[in-house]
Amino acid sequence: MNSFKIGKILIPIDFSETSLLAIEHAAYIAQSFQAELVLLHVVEKHWEKFSIVVPEMRINAPEGIINAIEKRLEDIAKSIFLNYGVKSNCITANGTIFSEIISVSREQNVDLIVMGTHGISGFVEFFIGSNAYKVVTSSECPVLTVQTHITKIGFKNILLPIDNSIHSRQKLNSAIIMARHFSSQLHVVGLADFDDEKELNKFEIKIEQIEEYIHKCNLSCTTRIVKGNNQAIMTAERAEALGADLIIIMTDQEENISGRLLGTYAQQIVNHSKIPVMSIQPIFGNVPSWTDNG
Repeated sequence: MNSFKIGKILIPIDFSETSLLAIEHAAYIAQSFQAELVLLHVVEKHWEKFSIVVPEMRINAPEGIINAIEKRLEDIAKSIFLNYGVKSNCITANGTIFSEIISVSREQNVDLIVMGTHGISGFVEFFIGSNAYKVVTSSECPVLTVQTHITKIGFKNILLPIDNSIHSRQKLNSAIIMARHFSSQLHVVGLADFDDEKELNKFEIKIEQIEEYIHKCNLSCTTRIVKGNNQAIMTAERAEALGADLIIIMTDQEENISGRLLGTYAQQIVNHSKIPVMSIQPIFGNVPSWTDNG
């Protein structure tokens, strides 16, 4: 498995309360990992609809607006350096928010995206999805999402949900590295949405193996298996019971029948979690075991 590192962090900023809170989380992480920040504001091209009617007519954002945005980003960068000693690179881009975030993350070769999500529900959540969720499922690097509910900065209790999917354990090394950096306690929760006794026994062995590996890495952890029909709800309830301040998930976490009506597991967690969520893309193909990298 590729080693998890954080050398450069991208923060999409729309100057909302949530995005400003995301800056605090990102700066805290950057300080710990001695990383640099990329502050990105995307000016959406609402005026592009005119191009459909008049293709030769291209309208750009007024220069005054761009200058004001760049000035505000620079002020934020100065504040971050003053409070955290972390350097920031400021970028203003034109286009759609989702596309520009992904594009800039690739161009800048970032290791982590930290962004706010305002949370959505109902028809919009299932059929359209938020920009945050689109980024989570398309980004090649991990994405940390935060909501305005989150006022505590830091990760002392990290929740690691494990299900029966093939890639569920791939996030283990990332969790271990985060726990080492922030002196965190890991909490493993096994999500069992099945009743077959033989499968449950196998699942218990999987959870025990994870616990042993974490202990070999000289880290503290707790483990528990919970049963239910909706893995997202099970995760949220366990996080609340533990007072967790970070959840680390894979974007391909198994969908159960009841969950599909509300969106995928990752979609439900990202859009509704009251604590930060780090989403990691699975690695496909022949990769080393998670036990090969401590």
